[in-house]
Amino acid sequence: MNQLKVGILNVAYSPNLGDGLIAECLRHGLASSPAQLDPHFIDLAGRESFSQGLQSKKRLNAVRSMLPAFALGVASRLYLALLVRFRLRPFYRRKMAGLDAVILGGGNLLADQDLNFPKKIHGALMEAARLRLPVYLYGVGVSDDWSPTGRQLFLEALGACDLRFISVRDARSATLLARALGPAQRDIVTVLDPGVFAALALPPVAQEPPPPDGVARIGVGVMSPGELQYHGLSSLEDHVLFTFYLDLLADLGARGAQVRVFTNGSPEDRAFAQRLSSAFSEVGPARAWLADVSERIQTPTDLVNVIAGCTGIVAFRLHAIIAALACDKPFVALAWDKKVGAFLDEVQRPGALADVSRSSAASIVDRLLATPAAPPPLSSAACAQRSLRSVHRLAALIAPPREPHDPQEAAV
Repeated sequence: MNQLKVGILNVAYSPNLGDGLIAECLRHGLASSPAQLDPHFIDLAGRESFSQGLQSKKRLNAVRSMLPAFALGVASRLYLALLVRFRLRPFYRRKMAGLDAVILGGGNLLADQDLNFPKKIHGALMEAARLRLPVYLYGVGVSDDWSPTGRQLFLEALGACDLRFISVRDARSATLLARALGPAQRDIVTVLDPGVFAALALPPVAQEPPPPDGVARIGVGVMSPGELQYHGLSSLEDHVLFTFYLDLLADLGARGAQVRVFTNGSPEDRAFAQRLSSAFSEVGPARAWLADVSERIQTPTDLVNVIAGCTGIVAFRLHAIIAALACDKPFVALAWDKKVGAFLDEVQRPGALADVSRSSAASIVDRLLATPAAPPPLSSAACAQRSLRSVHRLAALIAPPREPHDPQEAAV
């Protein structure tokens, strides 16, 4: 029987490798299902490699830095409209040719920052509608930041395509999407983020020897203040975040831990991590226990490898936390976006969230290094299997099991 070809529509080659991590896991789940689908990425930004995503983000940042603040909104919307019309819609059309179905899935896709996702998703789903392809919405995050124009674009796109199935990645997203759909509401299923089976999809390989017995190796995931502010956490100023990280590194070093500073790949985060590591090294002699491994992380596999090599993680980025869960590592998630708390609720770890504005670096280290009083109600392995089964059920919806017509075939 020929495999069905499906397009996974998301941001697989984003500079934020957490998005690529979701995409790789979703592809693994579909290909490993009994249906054995043939999945292909369709990056919403028209990228076809991780390096291309990094370079395009750097160019965009350079252009933004040259524009006055009052012109940024108008310029970005004009650029986005031209990009979607003349480059992305032809790209989507070409990538969808010969497909049997399209999955819009993985990541916080139903969000509206400067109409980025509304415009791109609208263009992509309109192409799917034109080609009469069935569409499956899988495991997406939903934000409450939709503008009136963004809402109109999302609802028009979802209404125009042959939408067969809707699922989101947490209860908060389900509530927000049901509210947005209103009278046109459809059944909405909640599934765990595919990233929780990252250790199955991207089996980690050791990058360095394990730490000596009794020594903790802590991964500190760095996110830049500019990225935090762009995504809504405007209250955390540059110097406050910088001081927090310096205190965190100092406290970990004082307790004898090895520290690995890393990022999820965004160029802003990498630049901030480098600045942080340099500043910390200048306040004293070189410290063998501190290493910035950001440049080692070029792909989602690299991200999983670094996190798997740690004994604990503290980070803002959601998919650094999800990768830690997938690798069964203790973690403290730093609060910045409601999606982080929503995910922790889904995996029954609400107590793993810490607010930098209310918690000292020392108290966060205390939580990270403390011996847990009891195992979590939902183990990492249980999360992984639950999520993988959900992807397999999606594959079965797309390619239902074939009823045997030959009695001999039925007996095999």
